Amino acid sequence: MSRILRSLFLLTLIASSFCTMTIAQEPAQSSKKSVTAEPNKHEAAIRALVGQFVTTYNAHDAKALSELFLPEAQIVDADDNTVQGRSDIEKVFAGTFEENLETKIEITIDSIRFIGAALAVETGSTKTFDSLGGTPERGRYTVLHVQRDGKWLMGLVRDMPVEPSHRDHLQSLAWLVGDWVDESREGLVKTSCRWADNESFLLQEITIRQAGRDTMKISQRIGWDPLTKRFKAWVFDSEGGYGESLWTATETGWLIKATTVMSDGSTASATNSIEPTGLDRYVFRSTDRIVGHNVLPPVEVHVVRQPPQPK
Repeated sequence: MSRILRSLFLLTLIASSFCTMTIAQEPAQSSKKSVTAEPNKHEAAIRALVGQFVTTYNAHDAKALSELFLPEAQIVDADDNTVQGRSDIEKVFAGTFEENLETKIEITIDSIRFIGAALAVETGSTKTFDSLGGTPERGRYTVLHVQRDGKWLMGLVRDMPVEPSHRDHLQSLAWLVGDWVDESREGLVKTSCRWADNESFLLQEITIRQAGRDTMKISQRIGWDPLTKRFKAWVFDSEGGYGESLWTATETGWLIKATTVMSDGSTASATNSIEPTGLDRYVFRSTDRIVGHNVLPPVEVHVVRQPPQPK
């Protein structure tokens, strides 16, 4: 027996405890007619149930969520912890909403397969957001839907974890998209950041202006490195220099270890940090600055988002 058939067989056995009648109690001809004659009607009802789950979850209504399940329903999480019954299911969701005030969920249905007249197996994926701009937590799931008294309800939900994609990780830096400026006595620095390559990278174009003229342009490409499990950036400047940096998340922002090779062959390194102080401003600090054999003093710059230009 194949793995898929074994899984469906086990789900059918589990579902029998939820159903008011088994498939064997349905006349063969009637069961066939129910499934084949009205598949669109039943599938539409299940899809509507899933849509209602998303809306209710995002509204943080734990009681209304529990009512989408059978009274004796079970939820099994990715760590094999089991919750059974509407009352306990409501408590789990209430606790989730209390701990994560901004949590939201997105659901993508992969398939809905019917087993007889009163059972359906749904598979799909989820993205759960715990904070604005944070990396979403991805997961996969299987739901056993049971039709009782003419209404489809969830009988068994099984969660499975999925490793976040590189695009998911990059969402934590999505706030950088836009135009930024910092100005000091030494000059003006303008930074434009946009998505590149199907949102697989962030591309920054940086222009340094001194004494009324552009003195250097820098291109920086930021992506997620699956080997080191952190952000990595590649830098190229208009004078022929290049470099790279590794980013590590901290409690307040990112720590950036940067190295550079200049066009004359000399090298430079620095320890930088970015600390957002809001969606429209951040603080950039640079310490341990070494150029060739020279040690340079630390730098702190306050960067603000540039408002849109009037049309």
